[in-house]
Amino acid sequence: MNILSNEVRAEMARKKLQNSRMLATGLLVLAFVLFILASLWIKQYPGLGYLRAFAEAAMVGALADWFAVTALFRHPLGLPIPHTAILPKNQLRIAEELGRFIEHNFIQGKPIAVRVYRAAPSEKLLAWMAANRETWLPWAVRQLPALLKVAKPDQVARFAGQMLEQQYSGHKIGKTLADMLALLKSQGLDDILLVSLLKQARRWLNDPETRELLEENLREWAMKIESDAPSTWERIKSSLKGTLVEKVDGWVAEKALDWADNYLAAALDNPQHTIRRHFAEQTERIQSALIHSRLWHKRLEAGKRELAQSPALQEAMMRLWQGIQRWSEEDVLKDDSLCLVQANKLLDHMLSQAQAYPRFMTRLDMRISLIVRDFVQNYKDRAAQFVAEKVKSWDSAQMVEKLELSVGKDLQFIRINGTLVGGLVGLLIYTVSQWLFV
Repeated sequence: MNILSNEVRAEMARKKLQNSRMLATGLLVLAFVLFILASLWIKQYPGLGYLRAFAEAAMVGALADWFAVTALFRHPLGLPIPHTAILPKNQLRIAEELGRFIEHNFIQGKPIAVRVYRAAPSEKLLAWMAANRETWLPWAVRQLPALLKVAKPDQVARFAGQMLEQQYSGHKIGKTLADMLALLKSQGLDDILLVSLLKQARRWLNDPETRELLEENLREWAMKIESDAPSTWERIKSSLKGTLVEKVDGWVAEKALDWADNYLAAALDNPQHTIRRHFAEQTERIQSALIHSRLWHKRLEAGKRELAQSPALQEAMMRLWQGIQRWSEEDVLKDDSLCLVQANKLLDHMLSQAQAYPRFMTRLDMRISLIVRDFVQNYKDRAAQFVAEKVKSWDSAQMVEKLELSVGKDLQFIRINGTLVGGLVGLLIYTVSQWLFV
């Protein structure tokens, strides 16, 4: 479409240039005819001297301007007259000057940045996004699987391993873990976690199968006790016979499990219980060690390096990325696509934030304009170089044609004006000479 449009515009320019040339040449021919007629009849009609003076000066002006205009683009009549065909001969110099002219007069970072800032691009972009969300947002979401597939699973796994190994030192990991513990404590989640563990332990102790297994293990442990100097309890056990020993051991095991269950129940009922206080103290010690202990930092660094180089991590990351890719492919095809829902929520959040914080939008426009300014300042010389190289690459005939089509029509008016103005000047001179010397 653009090529056809350019061809149409070029054809229209050629027609206008041809019409202007014909008009300018026609005036020259008319001046020549008037000069001949006036010269033939001047003896019979002396007043024709004024017409001949006009026509003579008009021919001189027309020919002079024809020569000047033609000399810009080519040799007049094909004759290699010095200082003609100016544009083709100086194509390289003109290209360099054009590039410098564009660089220093058009591609200026500050004026362009000001225009970008005044255009409020962030506000206009958000307004367009909101007005056309039903068109572009579903399309953008459907491109997500293809975008995710650009990154291969093995590449993502290697990148994750490299990021873990290079970007996170032992101290940084310790600081991050300590901040996480501080966040848990500030929200009371550490105590909630301990309470959940204690409740789970009680449920585990009171489960019949678990209780039977623990009692059996305790009995086996008691029966294996041996000593060179038997205690009173062991002497009593040795004096008793099989089934009675088992009953005593079973009773002791049951009492031990009951005591453990009661201890956990007491810890759940009393926030100041020893086990809960010790847990809080231990958490604080761990948090402090994560921040300050060099030994912990070295251990975290070694563990991080081992984890980063672990084939298991690589395999897990590959499976995770493949799962994300498969999930995205399935999700974007659904009518209730989660990706589309989240994208709409994100856009709504952006719109609400823009409305609530207009100063942020102003700062964003300022940032965009500064980025544009820096980009222009850094690359304007390349733009000028591109223009210069483009002009240099043109064939001379092609360059002449482009320039002539662009300004040729206006240059033909120079010929027209030269014809008329020259004729009037000649008429004025002839009239003045008649008044002065008659």
